[in-house]
Amino acid sequence: MIKPSVPTPNHLRNMRISFIDHSFFPASVVALLYYPANGGTNDPVENLERRTQLAKSLSETLTLFYPIAGRYMKEDYSINCNDDGVEYVEALVDGELSQILQGEVEAKELNRFVPEEVEESSTRPLIAIQINIFNCGGLAIGFMYSHRIMDCFTFSMFINGWAKIHKVGVNDVDIPDFESAGILFPARELSWNKLPEITNSETVTKRFLFDAETISKLKAEAMSGCGFTYSQPSTVEVMTALIWRAQINAIRARYGHLKTSMMSMPMNLRGRTFEKIPENCCGNFFTMINAKIPANDSKMGLNDFVDLVRDAIRNSITEFAQPSEGEDGFFSKVMKPFREFFEELGKKDGDLILFSSWRHFPLYEVDFGWGKPAWVSFVQSPYKGIVFIDKKCGDGIEIWVTLDVEDMAHFQQDPNIINFSS
Repeated sequence: MIKPSVPTPNHLRNMRISFIDHSFFPASVVALLYYPANGGTNDPVENLERRTQLAKSLSETLTLFYPIAGRYMKEDYSINCNDDGVEYVEALVDGELSQILQGEVEAKELNRFVPEEVEESSTRPLIAIQINIFNCGGLAIGFMYSHRIMDCFTFSMFINGWAKIHKVGVNDVDIPDFESAGILFPARELSWNKLPEITNSETVTKRFLFDAETISKLKAEAMSGCGFTYSQPSTVEVMTALIWRAQINAIRARYGHLKTSMMSMPMNLRGRTFEKIPENCCGNFFTMINAKIPANDSKMGLNDFVDLVRDAIRNSITEFAQPSEGEDGFFSKVMKPFREFFEELGKKDGDLILFSSWRHFPLYEVDFGWGKPAWVSFVQSPYKGIVFIDKKCGDGIEIWVTLDVEDMAHFQQDPNIINFSS
């Protein structure tokens, strides 16, 4: 366990979580950052120095991000900022990092490079980190964190802060604000955010690559002959539409008929609300964007899906830019799509697919002093869902798709997936 280098002051020992932190179901989130040796050697003394410094700088970082080193107290909707620490694992990898960066690797093989799943309890850490040291001297840093304490914005701020402290010290590190969310939006008991009984099915995760030229063609196809009065759709809009459509086709191929399908996607609320929220507000600060297609809509083209996704995103952005009505107006506005999500999650005759975009978060800027990561990846996931992330070169997008094994077999045969992805 790595603990904060300076004890957390008594007045910060209890952090109330927000109703957004409290509302979402417990889940662990995983990310891996890969760093080649860049011509260095795998000298044992140098490696020991680097590992020692990584642990030291993490300890210093946790002084600023002190709730991450605490424990979740479910009974009173709070984090006990008791400095119990984060789990820190070092692993030696008998292989070369290039085998991963230059080869075609199954997602399930990457699970070896992340810690075991974190648990929500008063005794277990909220984040676990695994430092993987390859024979060549390259590193892969694996993260497993509880969604209860942070979203992708907070995670990105945390690891960039750690990298900057490791590289140049604590100066100029963005100071996180963990207090505002719980004060502005205190947690409350919710009757509807209980997880329904879900039959666990075997899932498989596959990575699909789309280059910039392909994305441009898809945008043009989405606009052709549909009477668009808007500007060209965004990359997220057109790729969400493409993947959603392919998933619906996979469901039809598997079951012989369509199901009602709902697309759900988190939207970062920072900078998008009429209510003034600190830009460095940490924790979870997002709402859900939902769009639904009834089972009888069988002849929708790509442009129709783009329309649905675009309207859902733009309507949500417009709504949150307006002042909330009444004392509970903001709460109701945020919670309405969460409630829709949980209601759909409990239906056996529907198909819910969760999208998440990690685009534009500066994960490829995380530089500990030995260069920026050569790749940022995910792993085999037990949860059905879709994750978008930019390719490092910036000329396309990676899409990590996790589906039931049978759904994936049909999904991969969709003409658009075959023709456009690599």
